[in-house]
Amino acid sequence: MREILFKAKRIDNGKWVEGCYISSHEGTFIQTKCVEHYCVPAVSCKKVIPETLCQFACLTDKNGNKIWENDIFQYTDEAMVTQKDLIEYNETHASFVRLRNTEKLGFQYLLIDEATCNHGEVIGNIFDNKELLLEESDE
Repeated sequence: MREILFKAKRIDNGKWVEGCYISSHEGTFIQTKCVEHYCVPAVSCKKVIPETLCQFACLTDKNGNKIWENDIFQYTDEAMVTQKDLIEYNETHASFVRLRNTEKLGFQYLLIDEATCNHGEVIGNIFDNKELLLEESDE
């Protein structure tokens, strides 16, 4: 079964929190816990920065780390060239893809599957490590 999970940065301390996504007139929240105490459900929600909201892609990298939307994914291709791609949800393909910016071809959308994930790893995300994508474009 597919696990629908989100993460975002907390407003109060900037730390990442993951769980269920909730949007209301009071803001954007991540529900982190739902426990039952004496038959009464208790829910813990953290207010988050909406621009940092990322969905889990239901895949893990070669190290077992979850792959999220907006992650920077490093992968060595068949020609032994290391690539850095941005993980993004593509509505046209109705799936998560790797967005690659190449000098010759411009932006490319590449499918991300388990085989690719087993040979690559998440090295950061665009919110905390945007410079990792900029390094490649300077070369």
